[in-house]
Amino acid sequence: MTDRPVILLAAHGERGGAANNARLAGIVDQVAAAIPEADVGSILVNVEGVVERAVAACGARPLVVLPLLLSDGFFFSQRLKPHVSGPGRTLAPPLALWRSFAPFLADNLALRTISHAADPRVVLVAHGSKQTGRSAACARLVAQAMQARYGRIEAAFLEEAPFAGDVIARTEQPWAAVGLFFGDGMHGGEDFDVLVSTAKHRPVAAFTVGELPGLPGLVAAEARALLRS
Repeated sequence: MTDRPVILLAAHGERGGAANNARLAGIVDQVAAAIPEADVGSILVNVEGVVERAVAACGARPLVVLPLLLSDGFFFSQRLKPHVSGPGRTLAPPLALWRSFAPFLADNLALRTISHAADPRVVLVAHGSKQTGRSAACARLVAQAMQARYGRIEAAFLEEAPFAGDVIARTEQPWAAVGLFFGDGMHGGEDFDVLVSTAKHRPVAAFTVGELPGLPGLVAAEARALLRS
């Protein structure tokens, strides 16, 4: 029996697009290299029963679960929260609600727009829901946290108003698009690309959360802090 801590990175799991969860696997490898004193793995919350089995397999070992999710809606509250509790079990907030997340996005946007004299208008693209809920609320919290640095920022959605396509169509130059998507699947790898490529004006920057090269470092820093707490 080992008492080595376990770090599990929880993601939704990709549908469409690449659909191979390669981004998640890559971050697992990089976090494992950064924190060699822990065993690092991943779980997909869109597969029912996976979380319960993974947590049970950890036994009495210290466990930290970091949700690479962009809201605290169904998959966080129903698939993770009920099963990661008790002594030695730590469940971090979803990625979008980490204190370090909005500054991380703002820094990455600044690096990509440094050559432009004026700060761009920013469209923060999120999933949303046919019934307004936590996806939209969390996206607006991220936008609010970035407001001090990028005053002209608006959250827009794939599945609820204001729809991303409509917001982008009326956004003046210069503008930038930031996708609140981790995976390279249907939304992060297809819907976001279509929105950007069909826009009337080409954005000065366009990226999704999951493609940012600094993301593994952000995740590792959060994991390390939770292990020490």
